[in-house]
Amino acid sequence: MSKSSLVFLGMALMLAMPAAAHAHDAGDRHDPHERLHEGRGPAPVPAGVSVPTWAQLSPAQQEKLAPLAQQWDQMPASRRVRALERLERKARWDAMTPEQREKLREGARNFRDLPPELREKMRLSMATLRQLPEAERKELFRLWRSLDPEQRRAWLERGGPGLSPPPAAATRPPPAR
Repeated sequence: MSKSSLVFLGMALMLAMPAAAHAHDAGDRHDPHERLHEGRGPAPVPAGVSVPTWAQLSPAQQEKLAPLAQQWDQMPASRRVRALERLERKARWDAMTPEQREKLREGARNFRDLPPELREKMRLSMATLRQLPEAERKELFRLWRSLDPEQRRAWLERGGPGLSPPPAAATRPPPAR
C-alpha cells in the first residue's frame, strides 16, 4: 500500500466514521436494515445534535429531502439525523475533484483489503482519535503521514494512532542532510 493510499485511507475513514458509528448504533422500527439500540427502539440522538422539524430545514434541504416531507416530523430523531448526515456527505462528495474521489475510493479499497483484525483496530483507532483535542489529533495525523507504509502497518498492528505510542522513528527528528 503506497504512502498516499494510507493517507487517503485515513482521510476517508475520518469522513466516514462519524456517520458509520452513528448508523451502527442507531436504528428505527421503520427500516428493517437498521439495528435497534439494545432492543429498546431507536437510538437516542447524541447530546448537542440538533434535530430540526420540517419547517426548520432550509429550502435547499427541503428540496433534497422532498420524498420524506410527509413523514419527516414523525420520523425518529435518529433517522432524521442520518438523513441530514447523508446530505452533508453527498455535498462533500459533489465538491470533490475526480482525483480526490478516486483517492478516497482507493483508500476504501485498501481498507476493505485489510485483514479483519486490522480493520477493527483501524476503527477503534479512528474512534479514539475523534475524542482527542484537535491539536493532538492533527499531530498524530502528521506523524502518520510521515511514516512509510511498513511503519504505519506496524503502528496499526500495535493498536494505531490514539491507542498505542507511535513508532520510535516517528518521534525522532528527521536526519540532517
